[in-house]
Formats: sequence, structure tokens, C-alpha cells
Amino acid sequence: MRGASLPVVGAVSALLGAGCSSSDLSKDAEITNEVVECLPADTPGPTVVARAIWYPNSRGFGSTDASPLGHASGVLALADDKLWFMEWNDSLHHLDVIHAIAVASANRISVAQFGNSAMLVVESGNESFDAFELMNGGDWGSDPKATAALCAKLQAIRARDLPSGP
Repeated sequence: MRGASLPVVGAVSALLGAGCSSSDLSKDAEITNEVVECLPADTPGPTVVARAIWYPNSRGFGSTDASPLGHASGVLALADDKLWFMEWNDSLHHLDVIHAIAVASANRISVAQFGNSAMLVVESGNESFDAFELMNGGDWGSDPKATAALCAKLQAIRARDLPSGP
């Protein structure tokens, strides 16, 4: 939030933390502006902005604790054909992109479920894995509806970008 006022900083911090009932942050102009600001200049605006936890090198539930990289809380955005995971940089007061995934070149995109919880699992072309848990109410609960909806959007992007047969 370069040049942002203190109330904007408070609003972003509150939305990334607890207190909201949905993972969907796309209707909040302040958060969406923060996301747009940290995306590369030629990237179209995001169609999905959600509160999420990223589990690098995870294939879903049961493998989240196995990664030596741990996890990160932040914002997951879908812009054009890429997923962008961003983390709040408290000292600089803005979001930083810490991971990006090209959706069209992913080997597989699915939803892992465990009870009432859901994770978006992406196997990239280099056979690495990433899992994202879209969170409602801060970091207290999974948002399986939003996860399924995002997976459907990603599958549509992949279907659109697959080469046609003979």
C-alpha cells in the first residue's frame, strides 16, 4: 500500500486476519487494489481474490505437515491464466507475490476433501505440488464452496487452452 492511509492499512490487515465469513475478498475494493498493485503491469485484473493458506510441496490433507517449507497465510488471486499467491509485507505495508502458477500448463488440478474442509491441489508441469486452503472467518475454517468454484474456473481455463485434436 505505497502511500496508503492508516485506515486502509487497518482494513487490509483486518480482512486478511479474522472476522469475515467468506474467503471471497473480490468485492472489497481496497484488497483488490492491493492485489492489482502487486501484479505485473500487463496482467489483467483478477477474477478471483480469496483469503487462503498456501501449503508448498503438499498434495492435500495428510501431507501439509510433511513439507519443510511449512505454510503461508495470505491472498490467492486468479488473474488471466495464472494463480498468484500473495503475502502481506507488514514492514512495507503492501502485498508481495511469493508464488505464481500457470494454470494452462498444470498437469492436474483437483479438490482434496477431509470432512467439511477442502483444498485446491495443483500439480504443475514440473511435477511439483501446491495446495491452497481457501479460508472463511480468518484462519478458522475452510471454504469448500469457494474452493470448488475456483477449481471449476481453473478447469475451464485449462479446457480453453488445450490444443484441439486432429
